Parts: sequence; structure tokens; C-alpha cells
Amino acid sequence: MAQLDRKKFDDLSDGGLLDETDSKILRCLQANARTTLTEVGKQAGLAASSVHERLRRLQRDGVIRGWTLAVDPRAVGRPVTAFVGVEADVTGGALAGRLRQRAEIDECHDIAGDLSFFLKVRARDTEALLELVDWIRELPGVRQTRTTVVLKTEFERQVWLGASAGPMSQGKGAELT
Repeated sequence: MAQLDRKKFDDLSDGGLLDETDSKILRCLQANARTTLTEVGKQAGLAASSVHERLRRLQRDGVIRGWTLAVDPRAVGRPVTAFVGVEADVTGGALAGRLRQRAEIDECHDIAGDLSFFLKVRARDTEALLELVDWIRELPGVRQTRTTVVLKTEFERQVWLGASAGPMSQGKGAELT
């Protein structure tokens, strides 16, 4: 494709470029990842084989980082969500490596400011959350933690490109959880 037909991918990618067809494919799959390649092709104006090739390129180029399954945390016994700020004397890999060992920690962000890390955690109950926070406080270099318990999640999603054109943008499938 000609360079003129492509647009910068939200300045979030590492210089990667998407054309409108790539964007249509991604929006369609974000609305419903179980959509067949044939249906995606219809919405994007391509044959299923062309959609498949574009998806392979998007994966190779790192635009698509993986294919995941969204699981309801309540259904798997982890209904309590909290955010834990960690103030530490150490930064980077060593502490993050230790934090990665705990399955209850879904996200770990190395941040600027008063805190060193910001964690999204899910626990079976508040007692398990307290045990996790106590474990974090005992790690070498951790000075203190600040925990905020989530009362209700209004929505969660990955990087969202917007609703796709057509019927798949309607209803619950349009929002990723």
C-alpha cells in the first residue's frame, strides 16, 4: 500500500502505521473476537485470505500483542479488585520480578511521582487482599503501600479503536471487558 494511504497509529505504536482497512479489521475483532474471517472480510471489503494475511502482519509488527480470553473474575473466585500504590527505594526489574510471582497481581506499572509502582490486583476476599498487601510490604526496598478497594467497575477495556461500522457495534459485544 502507498504510504499516503496510511495513518499514524495513535502515536502509541513504535512508528507503526495502519491504513483504514487495518483499522476496520481491528475494530471488528474488538467488537467480537469470535467473528469469522469471512465476516471480517465483508466488513473490511477483503477476502478472508487477505484478512488472515493482514492479521499475521499486525501480529508480526506488534500491533496485535496476543489473543486472550476475558474471564469474569467473580466466576473464578477473585471478586475483590483493588489498586495498590507501592513506594519503594528500588525501581524496575528486581521488584517487578518479585511482584510478577503473585497471580493476584494483574497489572504492574512503573510510574513517576511519589509512588514507584501502581498495581491492579484481584483477590478472593478482603482477607486475601490484606495478606497480599502484607506480602508486598515485606519485600526488600518497599517503604509503604497505599491500597484503594474498588466498589464497582463501570467498565474495563483494552486500547479501544472505537465501534466498527455495522451490526457488530451494537450491544454488549462492543465493549471489551
